[in-house]
Amino acid sequence: MSTDMKAYTDMLKDLKAAPPIMGGAPYTWGPIPADAPKGKQVLRGICRSCMQGDCTTKVFLEDGIVVKIEGDPDMPPNWGTLCPRGNAEIMNIYNPHRIKSPLIRTNPDKSLEADPGWKEVSWEEAIRVTVEGLRAIREKDPRGLILAEGWGNRDTILRKAWGEAFGTPNESGSHGAGCVVHYATGIVQASWPVAIVDLEYCRYHITLGRTIGPNFATTSGTRKFAKAIANGMKLVVVDPRSSYEAAKGEWVPIRPGTDLAFLLGLAHVMMHEGLQRDEWFLKNRTNAPYLIGKNGHYLRDPETKKPMLWDPAENRAKPYSAGFSDIALEGEFEVDGVKYPTAYTLIKEEFKKYTPEWVEEKTTVPAATTRRIAREFVNHACIGETIVIDGFTFPFRPVSINVERNVVNHRGGTYADLVSKIINMMVGAIEVPGGCLSNGFRGPVLLPAEDGTVRPGNVGVPFPWSWPPVHANGLEFFPHGYTSAHVTVQAIENPKLLHLPYEIEGWFNVGANHIRHVAQPKAFIKAISKMKFSVSIAYHMDEPTWLCDVILPEHCALERQRVALFYPQHQSTSHEVSGLQMVKIREPVPHVFNTWHVDDILQELADRLGFLTGKGGLYDVMNNATDYCIQEDGLNLNGPHKLPLDKRLTMEEIYDRQLRGWKYGGGKGWEDLKKEGAFMTWKGVSTFYNYMYVPDTQTRHPFYFHTLMEVGEQLRGNLKKHKISFPGVSDDEYIFDMYKPIPHWVLNSEADGPEKGYDLWAMNWKTPYLSSDTANVIGNPWLAEIYTADPYIAVICLNAQTAAKKGIKDGDLIEVESRYGKIDGRARVTELFHPDAVGIGGSSGLGTAGANPLMRMGPNFNTLLPIDIQTIDGLSGGHEVAPAVRIRKK
Repeated sequence: MSTDMKAYTDMLKDLKAAPPIMGGAPYTWGPIPADAPKGKQVLRGICRSCMQGDCTTKVFLEDGIVVKIEGDPDMPPNWGTLCPRGNAEIMNIYNPHRIKSPLIRTNPDKSLEADPGWKEVSWEEAIRVTVEGLRAIREKDPRGLILAEGWGNRDTILRKAWGEAFGTPNESGSHGAGCVVHYATGIVQASWPVAIVDLEYCRYHITLGRTIGPNFATTSGTRKFAKAIANGMKLVVVDPRSSYEAAKGEWVPIRPGTDLAFLLGLAHVMMHEGLQRDEWFLKNRTNAPYLIGKNGHYLRDPETKKPMLWDPAENRAKPYSAGFSDIALEGEFEVDGVKYPTAYTLIKEEFKKYTPEWVEEKTTVPAATTRRIAREFVNHACIGETIVIDGFTFPFRPVSINVERNVVNHRGGTYADLVSKIINMMVGAIEVPGGCLSNGFRGPVLLPAEDGTVRPGNVGVPFPWSWPPVHANGLEFFPHGYTSAHVTVQAIENPKLLHLPYEIEGWFNVGANHIRHVAQPKAFIKAISKMKFSVSIAYHMDEPTWLCDVILPEHCALERQRVALFYPQHQSTSHEVSGLQMVKIREPVPHVFNTWHVDDILQELADRLGFLTGKGGLYDVMNNATDYCIQEDGLNLNGPHKLPLDKRLTMEEIYDRQLRGWKYGGGKGWEDLKKEGAFMTWKGVSTFYNYMYVPDTQTRHPFYFHTLMEVGEQLRGNLKKHKISFPGVSDDEYIFDMYKPIPHWVLNSEADGPEKGYDLWAMNWKTPYLSSDTANVIGNPWLAEIYTADPYIAVICLNAQTAAKKGIKDGDLIEVESRYGKIDGRARVTELFHPDAVGIGGSSGLGTAGANPLMRMGPNFNTLLPIDIQTIDGLSGGHEVAPAVRIRKK
């Protein structure tokens, strides 16, 4: 369903009179517990209203009622500032559209329009029915359960371990299928989840397919961005849309889905048009000088088996670990009668064809613009300069080029990310001040593997092959894949597609919304509806919850007691938080409905199902888990602080053990944190730069992606061994073309759109209020008063020139159709989009008959997206996010 902006505004007037989600009785506020403190009170909080979700807050109450939320002026990362999302969290607790009590479905007809006939039940009955349904699945085959997770709940610490203890390998995220941005950073920088720009020192930044500040941690992110601009950083935004960031820099419009061509063109100019390069970095801190055989593999020393480089002083090849007075970066050298080129030589030769004129044909970016940007990037790189921070001398490279989801989520998108790394490496701007940094792990993560190159991290490490396959998301076939929910939905319909020896019969939803946030919502509606048993731990009546058999209502964020780490900033960084190690508390406000904390629910279910304690149980898995983002710096259970395996603990007791084992906590525990509000330590700014831990010639970043080729060869061998072809494609080479050690131009699945009558490309972007749906920001009426004033939200944006050709005027109702689905909405005619682009922002549309009406407004972009394996990136498994479309006036 789509609605124009006036309908949005009209909805706001009627929200207070909106019908309840159950029962038909008039809405009444839930009772404040009798023991709620009287008078005025201030609690310490953690905002969870964006993906970063770590701004510290003060929550003001009067007689147990929340009356105001502010940023905490004494606490990082926001230092007292708070964006409207955080202020509006009041409406999360006093929300008439919340689920207020456990519910059980009485109508077996499952659709978004049908009335489920919800029956309000006690917690005891709801838990009993849930346990019976989950036990039946577990006894038959625990792999038959999908544990669906997403940004709707950022406060559980048990969910992942719960799934492992249950016995399912099938945790499916609704947040990553359209954002498979992790591989290149994992292989080049050994980190997770993405690479970011060092806004403290950067002076020239090129950004593609991503935001820098405003759409995530709005207060701190925007502040850092504004500071960088004020300090003279030039920003180049290459995007089909003129974004907030573009308004503060240079906008370079580009045809949707063609970013790989532009990046290849920049690399061409840097390699072939006489620009300066960081010779020392390329020779001594990358594998660019490694000698390569005709089979694409390293030439290795016969004795040590180490890769060989050419020593021009001694006129011979030597292992990389030998001493060198100089190293040959370019050329072809004879060893035992065979000529071997350097990796740099091969890459330079491949990139020779990608001239700026070629780029202009593919992308519409003028050739002169590509050349100018490449030259400006190099000229700002300060090659050869150093900077001293905390007494340590670093290379100083104040330039960075970074890409994200709208670049990576195409066939060949991973190559685009890898080319961006090559561009940064050409000037030595990797993991040094001013340059391209990883935003996750800190420490000696850049230590080399046996071939001298950085040991890959996270999704850079291939997932092991197993036969028969275990995972419904196809990890055996996409060993560098991420969530791949769009593959899972196909496996639910047809397990034989992935050669699975079991069927999916259960769906357990914890903060996930695959229907709204992945692709092809009808496919997920069908998949969830066919489950023999489904349950949702839910805050509001979102799409998957509406389809479930049992609903277990959870606290809202303000009501959830929580201990949380500060994670490194997700989109950018500055010295406001560099070197910060922090753990903080959220003190819960009194809950107003018959809801439970998500982790209390998970403990209760595990206990009744018999896997809470004991070997292999939930606590045992928790003891062996490592925080996914911080590794040894996380709230991990270790040594004497491990959970006992013979008794049930309260969440406070679990928090206490986590805190006492925290590396920087000095042995303090739960009671200490309640008194202090946070534990903080500052390691020093220099510790934020991973170069410091592994400096000089101690490691090499992969410039030539040898391990990628090796993984492809292993995958090819496994397919051959089991006499199968790659699932879902007509030709295996379509996949293995993504496993070459040198990135190259490939056509994405939508490049042939104009030939098939689809002459435009749809594109999407995150917005401050329709992003990820953390804390149900879409349904928040206070925020709706702001976002309904945005003329580019809940509409379909067209370039004025394109609209004129199509006979479309501003405000016309139009239809957008891809080869995979169609949507309709009001046209917004503007000059802020590329002529070939159809822009649809945020994540809106769909909704249910029992949901907040705001959830049903606007066109659902994801309806246009494909899920077929033939259309996705064969390396990462990411689905296409810029489908070819055609439009017409309705």
